[in-house]
Amino acid sequence: MISKTLPTGETVTAFPIATPQQFMLGMSIQYGGDYPINNIGCGYYWKGEMNFDVMKESIMEAVQRCDTMRLRFVPDEQYKVLQYVTEKSEMEIETLDFSGVSHQEAHEELTKIARGPVPMFLCELHKICLVKLSEGYNGIFLKLQHLAMDAYSTKIFIKDIMDIYLSKTQGKAYPKPMRPYIPALIKELSYLKSEKYAADKQYWYDSLAKTTEPIFTDYMLDNRLKKQRVEHPEHRFADIHSGSPEEGIILKDMSEQDTKKVMDMCEEKNLSVCATLSMAVRTALSVFNDNEEDVSFKMIVNRRGSIEAKKSGGIRINFFPMRSIISPDKTFKEAIEEIEAVQNEMYQHCDLAFIEMLGVRHESMPKDAVFDSTYDSMGLSYQPLMVIPNVDEETAKSAVSVWYNNGASMIPLYLTIRHRAADGGFQFVFEYRKEPDPRYDIEVFFKKMYQTLMLGAENPDIKVSEILEKAAVTEEERNNA
Repeated sequence: MISKTLPTGETVTAFPIATPQQFMLGMSIQYGGDYPINNIGCGYYWKGEMNFDVMKESIMEAVQRCDTMRLRFVPDEQYKVLQYVTEKSEMEIETLDFSGVSHQEAHEELTKIARGPVPMFLCELHKICLVKLSEGYNGIFLKLQHLAMDAYSTKIFIKDIMDIYLSKTQGKAYPKPMRPYIPALIKELSYLKSEKYAADKQYWYDSLAKTTEPIFTDYMLDNRLKKQRVEHPEHRFADIHSGSPEEGIILKDMSEQDTKKVMDMCEEKNLSVCATLSMAVRTALSVFNDNEEDVSFKMIVNRRGSIEAKKSGGIRINFFPMRSIISPDKTFKEAIEEIEAVQNEMYQHCDLAFIEMLGVRHESMPKDAVFDSTYDSMGLSYQPLMVIPNVDEETAKSAVSVWYNNGASMIPLYLTIRHRAADGGFQFVFEYRKEPDPRYDIEVFFKKMYQTLMLGAENPDIKVSEILEKAAVTEEERNNA
């Protein structure tokens, strides 16, 4: 801890920023002010009445219960950035009335707000508004600073708001307390000097630097490694990170019924949902790359195994390279079990900073690799179902959770798979860099993922070779790329 005197003369107990915060800050510096990398924009809306005065009280109570909603950053000569928690928020909650326009127009305006500047130093980091929409919808809009919150902590915060609101309006049980941020932060900072840190670093060195070289598998049908191999025939990595980070977004949905088939199969066969979805991604990458058995992509993990980590807010996301070598003789179920075993092993060592993993990876690369060289064409994040309570069953069925993309992507393709608020069905959120244009490729990619999940859900003992055959990229699909 550091005693820091603010420009006002007040002295606070401050702390350095943790590694995930450093990573996000580095990304924002790299892309400059043109791209709001550190913005999280989201909304939770439902069809039905909302007591705006009580909801405002509920939000302010939730802000007071969540330390990272009262987090402040301050510049420092030695540490560059320090952070501390204020005792009380000065947030003002506005009401935005879009009841006179369509939902599409309203969400376009809210997207503009979500992409507006997020302040950094010595001030409120977040903005929360109550929203009136057309067709009788009401709800909450949030614009959050990514150095203070991530997707998981955001959902926990929204759930806390609704729990408080329902306790006030319906007499339901008041939610249990959130957990303090500073003790969790101290654990994060202490990790960097721990024996576990040294063990994790050795694990990744052994896993990345001492194993066989992976091979790049592309999500684009016009395979970039094949093109680059004209000049570099021996390359197994590709350079794909150049160009603008300007982002587009494609939303794809799996029906409630088909999602239930997948979830039921996972429960019956005792399979991880995350590993099952990973199998769909790696199968689509495989068929895009001549049925390649060795497939890698970036896995985004939330690192929230304890109640303290889940309820203390903040940002805990990290990336790790998810490599799987699956024989076509394996069954769908066996392949998922192999992926799950790899993920479970890696989860034990995923506290290590992504940038350090990247350093180990580049150390293991051939000497002609450059900084933008990679074996991973895309990233995957799965957000497990988190039920947000609502007024009643009918209102809950109308609920809509909206994420307003910030317009920039740190990696060329980032797929988030989450559950729709109303019916729990899978929603696939493809955030992609616009250059080169991958929209058609993503359409085909999603089709192959969907096929894989349905084939496996209907018959977990189907051979991987049969899935690859049934989900193969057709000549017409390749020619249209």
